[in-house]
Amino acid sequence: MGRLHDVNFFVKLAIAFVLTGGAWLLPHWHWSLPFALLCVAGLWLARVPRLGGYLKGAALLTGMVIVSWLVNLLAQGMDLGDAAGTATRMAARLVSTTAAFYFVMETSTPGAILAACSAARLPPVVTLVFSLTFGIIPMLRDEFERIADAQRARGMEIDDVGFLRKLRFALARGVPLLVQAIRTAYAISFSLSLYGFDLGRKRTTWREVGLMVEPRMKWPG
Repeated sequence: MGRLHDVNFFVKLAIAFVLTGGAWLLPHWHWSLPFALLCVAGLWLARVPRLGGYLKGAALLTGMVIVSWLVNLLAQGMDLGDAAGTATRMAARLVSTTAAFYFVMETSTPGAILAACSAARLPPVVTLVFSLTFGIIPMLRDEFERIADAQRARGMEIDDVGFLRKLRFALARGVPLLVQAIRTAYAISFSLSLYGFDLGRKRTTWREVGLMVEPRMKWPG
């Protein structure tokens, strides 16, 4: 990935918002679909880690969105061709959005996020929101994969099955994932209280943060 990890977090976040805005402004699926494919191709060219897992999730999301929108629009009396185009456009928009922010999450470490926020002199609560939002999602994704491994260990075939059964098994992971999310939130809040987190206390940064993030510490020799 070259030095993508060292690009300022807010620069990457701005790029993600621009890509998301462009995806949602495209008026027709003939434009939305190629744009989404370009976003996914960008992840591949940047060699973003764990791309295979994202592609599986994106495929599942695409199927769910298309089916739900088709059923909804057909029930409202829309023509099949128009309904299929609208459903495809919505799915492409979501793929573009998730691809853009997946890039931000996978190339931004918690330390880089904290450094960028503190260098920008953001309020502590804003810094906390950014670090938790872009830090806890990868943690929950790893937990989601561990739940899937536990399902396999108990003899549940969740790989070589049809789409509907795979969707049902994926939804079945929601309850343990929610429980783990609550436990993680409690652990984070407890750790913050132990370390004396104070909304009124200003923070400093330990890195030089401009367009690129550079280490500030100079080692002798």
